[in-house]
Amino acid sequence: MKSPLLALQKALYDRLSQTLSCSVYDAVPQGAAMPYVTIGEDTAIDWSTKLENGQEVTHTLHIWSDYDGAMEVKQIADKVIQAITSQTLELQGFYMVVATLDMTEVIRDPDGYRHAVIRFRFKIQE
Repeated sequence: MKSPLLALQKALYDRLSQTLSCSVYDAVPQGAAMPYVTIGEDTAIDWSTKLENGQEVTHTLHIWSDYDGAMEVKQIADKVIQAITSQTLELQGFYMVVATLDMTEVIRDPDGYRHAVIRFRFKIQE
């Protein structure tokens, strides 16, 4: 069994970079202008059968904004959700069975920034 985590990260990055008008980062460069989206945490749980290998993956994306209020992160969150759930992601070496939204949370960061946390759940076959 192979891990789909890197293939999923690449597919998410590619889709969001092509769809959003803000930057998408795995590692945020010093002095990066807001708003931006960061690739976050992921988990994988085996759901293989006798006939096929598969994993259920959760993946978290973070949206950061210095806009005064939550409007900007909510607008970007809407675009992110649409970009990920409206069309199947192409994963190199894997097949995406389904992508669903698990949760969205909008918070005020202790530094005063607005921060949206979006977690998706993916069923992926090898």
